[in-house]
Amino acid sequence: MSCDNAKKEKLYQIGEVSRMGGISQRTLRHYNKLKLLEPDFVDDNNYRYYSLQTMLKLPVIRYLRMLGFSLKEIAPMLRSKNLSQVMHSFEKRLDQYDQEARKLAEQREALDDWNRLVSEASFVLSVRPFSIGVKYKDCADLIHMPYRFTGNYAEAVVSLDFAAFVEKCDNAITGPVIIRFNSLDQAREASCDAAPCEVHLLQKAMRPIAPENTYRMNGGMYLAAYHIGPFNKFYETCNRMATFAKRAGYHLQDGCYMRFVTDYWTTYDSNLFVTEILVPIKTDESSASCS
Repeated sequence: MSCDNAKKEKLYQIGEVSRMGGISQRTLRHYNKLKLLEPDFVDDNNYRYYSLQTMLKLPVIRYLRMLGFSLKEIAPMLRSKNLSQVMHSFEKRLDQYDQEARKLAEQREALDDWNRLVSEASFVLSVRPFSIGVKYKDCADLIHMPYRFTGNYAEAVVSLDFAAFVEKCDNAITGPVIIRFNSLDQAREASCDAAPCEVHLLQKAMRPIAPENTYRMNGGMYLAAYHIGPFNKFYETCNRMATFAKRAGYHLQDGCYMRFVTDYWTTYDSNLFVTEILVPIKTDESSASCS
């Protein structure tokens, strides 16, 4: 604005703008440097003067900053003479917030699941159930990776390969790690003799799973028991389950799932380890199917 035009309307010195706009003079000078809020007139003594119309940009800047835009992003938006450019800035910010919202939702879900596992383990450790039971489980689609188990449960439960696999699949996991053995006998031998065998590492995924990486854990009745303490004693619980199944006349199906409730992810005190062992059993009713 020229000096003649500027004199036609009231102009405000930088101190007045600072007071009226609730913003420091230092910030106003920074805005000027970024060409975000430039004075309408600068006199020979380098005093800056602002019109009310220019000052009205301050609430807009404050609001855009509240929406998450940086000052460098705001400057071209205020100078833009193309609404499509403004729309592009908004859409870009919305995409960023969608990604952040998904990440936050996943973090909350994972933390909630972990808290539930610790609560479950606390209950089991306080009650210390020794009996074998039968329970119904809904079917579930889990992300899975084939794994060569060599007797080291720490390497399997906190698997670097599985973590890299999940990242490669652009997914995120939550809930307990599950090792699927082919049978209760195989799980017992792996614990007792550290016999190498092929297993599957399973876990709940928070994003859609590619079909080739999906393992369906069928719904139905399962023989269930909690194992408390060191993993190298799994064979003791497996033996009790096998004896119970034989006496009760249950026909064990293929598969044995070790569901790690508390493990090296939560504590290194093996006395606090809690694992649920699940083996599908044949009943008169057909297994539930996932829709």
